[in-house]
Amino acid sequence: MTERRFVLVDFTHMNRVGCLRLYEAGQTYALPRAIAHAATKCGLIAQQRPPGWVPPNMFQFPKVLTEAEVIEAEAELKALQRHSLEVVDPQA
Repeated sequence: MTERRFVLVDFTHMNRVGCLRLYEAGQTYALPRAIAHAATKCGLIAQQRPPGWVPPNMFQFPKVLTEAEVIEAEAELKALQRHSLEVVDPQA
């Protein structure tokens, strides 16, 4: 499942296959949920273009989203999904 997100700053991510992907600031991409969650936590993306957003300095190096951050975000999403599916005991 993917989520469309607006990229606030340039960043790269190397997937498990070893392909490096560059996400450019000012563009909207369909990102896998784990990457979107990890990038949001790092402040790299937003759901939509924020009012007053200005492009970052073009001479900055892209930020790097590590595979460890994506794996951690994936684990968080799985935990949230398990929690949302738990049966709540109304007597408790």
